[in-house]
Amino acid sequence: MKDSGKFIVLEGPDGSGKTTQIAKIEDYLRERGIDFVSTREPGGVQVAEKIRSVILDVENDMSGLTECLLYAAARREHLIQKVIPALNEGKVVICDRYVMSSLSYQGYGRRLGEVVLEVNKRAIDVEGKQYWADMNIYLDVTPEIGLQRIHAKHADREINRLDLESNDFHHRVRDGYLKLEQEYAEQFKKIDASQNEDAVFADIKEVIDNLLLSNRV
Repeated sequence: MKDSGKFIVLEGPDGSGKTTQIAKIEDYLRERGIDFVSTREPGGVQVAEKIRSVILDVENDMSGLTECLLYAAARREHLIQKVIPALNEGKVVICDRYVMSSLSYQGYGRRLGEVVLEVNKRAIDVEGKQYWADMNIYLDVTPEIGLQRIHAKHADREINRLDLESNDFHHRVRDGYLKLEQEYAEQFKKIDASQNEDAVFADIKEVIDNLLLSNRV
């Protein structure tokens, strides 16, 4: 009998190093023979990837609520088409961003408040069940460090609409994450992402081991 699927999300401000760490997680799980799916938001399935291109295009201007609704629409289709089937097959799902990103970026960054939570509760409700992450691994870094990393490595990473927001916006986003960490404490593990890559991964590995490997024989 297969183990129950687990839904693990990497969260963090821009430049926190999620992409680098997800690659390390993939290698780690593969080495241990753990069946997993690695994906991202917005994206992961065709329609969500198309929505992603609209949201992040630097030439597109839109209101905060429009942005919120587009993220939620992409999230729902990604959840239905990819995440839920994988979880039902007993797989581990590793996802780059999920609901907490919307609560931080649109709820706090865009100052939309509770409407973001209400929209996302609808988006992640499938046949009467709300699909929350089993664990949000939150990579914490200041906007100053994160944005410096982005622009230093711009050739390896897309520069999107959100990267170009003001420092005040990025500070609101980080403050939002820190508040959500307290509010959803049972779903969060905070990691100091200002450390070097190997140190960050060592902390992530400990979280993953506690969540996945302790129940395996």
